[in-house]
Parts: sequence; structure tokens; C-alpha cells
Amino acid sequence: MNDNEGSNKVKLQVDRPGLVTINHRSSYGAITPLRPELSQAGRTVLITGASAGIGLSTARAFAEASATTVIITGRRKDKIEAVVSDLSNEFRKTKFEGRVCDVSSDIESTALWDGLKADSVVVDVLVLSAAKFSGHESILDSGLEATWSLYETNVRPLLHFTEKLYKQDDINGRKKFVVYVSTAAIHSKPVAAALPGYTLSKASGHLAMQKIAAEVDANKMQIVTFHPGAILSESAKNAGMNENSYPWDDDNLPAHFAVWAATAEAATLHGRFVWATWDIKELLSGDLSKRMEIDPDFLTISFVGI
Repeated sequence: MNDNEGSNKVKLQVDRPGLVTINHRSSYGAITPLRPELSQAGRTVLITGASAGIGLSTARAFAEASATTVIITGRRKDKIEAVVSDLSNEFRKTKFEGRVCDVSSDIESTALWDGLKADSVVVDVLVLSAAKFSGHESILDSGLEATWSLYETNVRPLLHFTEKLYKQDDINGRKKFVVYVSTAAIHSKPVAAALPGYTLSKASGHLAMQKIAAEVDANKMQIVTFHPGAILSESAKNAGMNENSYPWDDDNLPAHFAVWAATAEAATLHGRFVWATWDIKELLSGDLSKRMEIDPDFLTISFVGI
């Protein structure tokens, strides 16, 4: 069975929550990285899984926002080097660095952060974009090893990288930002049914980040998690999807949203989960804004029924 045959059989149903009336399919004025208020000048940004897809689009978006340095990670040295070369030619004012790292490997992840420390690199913004998809088999049919391998990519690196960011030696003590690319699968039953193992691991990772956000001082480290929208990424293609599987969103939407999430404008969303498609002006105004002020559990994972 080739990819096209598989993708013709894979159809997604992702119903947009009725929380906001305005949903976007591509970037828009409030989150454009060209806004002076969203400037990333003077910052060093580390993006996992940035050699393709959403991660690569995000690297480009931070460069558009004038980030001083953007560090991209990936597993393949040749791919990383090619991406760094292309981005460096496109954005002359941003320094791009490529560091080979399989985030599922504790050894490689530790070496990455040890290398940053040795080079006196302090990361200001961490974008957790790397992810591993599962097949469509049930959790028990796919087996323990396959399911646990998803945790090694979709959970452990979140804890490892966020801890390393938090414990950096930073004499300037500047506020840090964590932007986690989550998924609608954590609350969408149709997606959860289509991708059981992926959903389980991403829900676990999401809960871990939510717990960390509740424990840290939001004035020192801001954590925002979001569903990127329906993006036809390389991983989605590998999972058997194609252009006909869903009315896909533009990948500049989550990329630009990630830049916005790494600013003070997104402070209200610390520890919460949102969709990149939701209009931020509507989300942060009126009744929704008031609810976030009085309900710390709004837009978080919690026990349902009591």
C-alpha cells in the first residue's frame, strides 16, 4: 500500500470548538511577526524538530520577528545543514545554528544542552515542536514498545528541555518563554480514535506541561500550549494523509502564533491550552477574558464529572 492509497483511507474529523466566533486558516494582523510589539530582537530561540514542517515555519517566523539567534534541531545532519544554509541566505540579520539532536535520546539531548552551556549560549525562547505520530492500531494491538517509543519523543523531551531551560545559568535573569505545540487530539474524540497511541502520549505530555506551568513563577517563565491547526506536515503525510484528508490550514498560522505566544501579550494564557486558529482579540476580551481572570482551570485538562 503506497502513501496515496493510505491517505485516501485516512479522513479526519476535527470539529472546531464554539468558544470563539472568529477562526483563522492563515496568519492575520494581530499575530504577524512583523508587528513591532512582537519583536524577538536580542533573543536566542531554540526550536526542536525544526528541519521541516511547523518547526521550520516557526524558525522562519522568529527570524521575521528579528530574533538574534535561532537554533534548530533535528536528527539528520545533512538536512539541518541545508536548512540552516537556506535560512541564513533568506534572513541576513538573524544568526542560524543547526545542532543535531534526536530528542528521544537522553544522551543526545544532554549533549545538546551541555554544548550550549559550554558555548555560553543562553536560550530565551524554547519552542517544543518535535513529535512522533503513531499508526492507527489500538494501543494494545500496537504493543508496549511502540507505545512507549511515543512517550520517548512526545513526553520525556518536554520535561528534559523545559528543566534545562529553567536551570540555565543566566546572570541577566530575563524572563523565559516555553511554547509547546500540542494537539486537538487531547480533547477531540474523532482524532483520538484515529491516532490512539499518539493521543495518549500527547495528552500525557500536555498534562506535564500544564503541571509545570502551575508550579513556576509566570513572571520568570511563561508557558503557552496550543493546537497548531490542521497542518499537512511531513509527519501527517507519513501517517497516511494527503491533501484530500482534510481542509488544511496554512503552516504560517501556528508559526506566527508561536511568536505571539512568546510575548507578554500572551501572558494570560500561561498554563492554558488554546487553538492557533482562534482569534486572539476575541479570546482575550469580553466574557472569555473575564472567565480566565476568575477561573484558573478554564482551558486546562481536568477531571470531568465532579
